[in-house]
Amino acid sequence: MKCSLCNEGLFIPLENHIEIYCRTEAYTMCMQYSLSSEFYRPSLAENTAAPRDNRRRHIRMEDRQRVTLVQLNRSETVASHVSTPARTIDLSLGGLRLQTAEPLVNDTVIRFSFDDLAPDFPLAGTATVKWCHRLIDSPEYQAGLAFSNEQTAEAMGMYLGTRHFLR
Repeated sequence: MKCSLCNEGLFIPLENHIEIYCRTEAYTMCMQYSLSSEFYRPSLAENTAAPRDNRRRHIRMEDRQRVTLVQLNRSETVASHVSTPARTIDLSLGGLRLQTAEPLVNDTVIRFSFDDLAPDFPLAGTATVKWCHRLIDSPEYQAGLAFSNEQTAEAMGMYLGTRHFLR
């Protein structure tokens, strides 16, 4: 069986990929299928918060995941080889809110990766710290991060779609 998503030779699946995804009912978990499927592409209209409800452009979905943060330079090269563990509080197509023991500096570019999702759904991307506040009666911090590029937003949309948040 040949993957119907590689008609122009852009994606050539390996044999183990074909056995796991292409020839089974797990095809919906294939990243290539998800990227080309209208089912997993939430329309902006369906995922836009009403302006009178809040200032957010996208609806936030509660989701607790362990993530690792690494600070980047403006050129998006690693600024510090020290990683910071964090946990997400909520996610959207535009960014995420997380909690961490370390303060994050506003306007810092961060590379994040979801620890528990790989290898099934490797989710990573870049985001800019928009705000960071220390929690009351806690030594931890909450921070809001906005995605830095469209690829990160698309990957988050696919993740939220597979989690059935955006249906």
